[in-house]
Amino acid sequence: MPKSSPKKLTLRAFRIENPKLSRRNSGLVDLLRQALVAKSTAAVRRMELNSESLERELLANYYISANHPYMFGMMLRVIPAESGGSLCEELFKRQFITMADVNAGSAEQSQYKGHFYFALNNDYLVVDLPGNVGIARLQTYINWLVKDFSPGQLFQFSEMMQPPEGVSLSQIKSIQFGGTSGVAADVVTGGVGSITALLENITSGVIETLLGPCSSVLEQLRDNQLLEARLLIKVKKKPKEMEQDEFQRVMGAVATIAPEHVGVTIHTKGGGKYDGREMRVVKSISVDCISSNRISEEQLKQEMELFLNELK
Repeated sequence: MPKSSPKKLTLRAFRIENPKLSRRNSGLVDLLRQALVAKSTAAVRRMELNSESLERELLANYYISANHPYMFGMMLRVIPAESGGSLCEELFKRQFITMADVNAGSAEQSQYKGHFYFALNNDYLVVDLPGNVGIARLQTYINWLVKDFSPGQLFQFSEMMQPPEGVSLSQIKSIQFGGTSGVAADVVTGGVGSITALLENITSGVIETLLGPCSSVLEQLRDNQLLEARLLIKVKKKPKEMEQDEFQRVMGAVATIAPEHVGVTIHTKGGGKYDGREMRVVKSISVDCISSNRISEEQLKQEMELFLNELK
């Protein structure tokens, strides 16, 4: 049987925000160790997406280091449908599920909808999710998984950003966010690092509170797109050597909360214009394919671990 061509993947990088400033790092890996001991079978790791739907998110397979703060995992989304690969109910009694266990399905079984891989330590997370897919689904699952061991705290994953290649922070004039979602924002850099955001949905809510939800004035403002609010976030000026980290934190936070389809454009003082996708911290890799939907997971695990080390 001829060997399949290597599969090309793009790894995206995220910063794991530390919910407790008194700690050196997030401590997420230790919490995951505890949670995975308590939830040792796949059945109890299935997270319900909606009470009226049988669609589930599942950490199906994972490796967590006993000596180092490192974890590698595969997420599955399973649905009760006749299309896709099936997962026999007996599989959920196991500790691990692999892609080799996914079979051609029937309506009586759980169905395989899709999967992706991730790796993390206490500071960073890398995933092979496409660029148009948000990180919220994994963030929600991880918080759900560790909630019994981290009461009162939620972890956030902020996409890591950097100026486009060849562009220094001092050259950036503005960063514009805009799309068809009704959310647009202009981020203007300055001596204090300011962000000004135009948020139509926030404005609508404020005006509705003042005038009432049925106000004819409110309807006119909406119809003529005259609603405008400005949200100004000021970042305390830091020493010159901290400018890159300041940019990463501010832009990462904005990029993470912005809808995935909202476009981002960078304008430089010299008139240059760059697609915001060039700001993402990514790494292109190739991994061996075993078959059409199976790759060398060990190779991918090592590539992800290497990327995590590079982010330090």
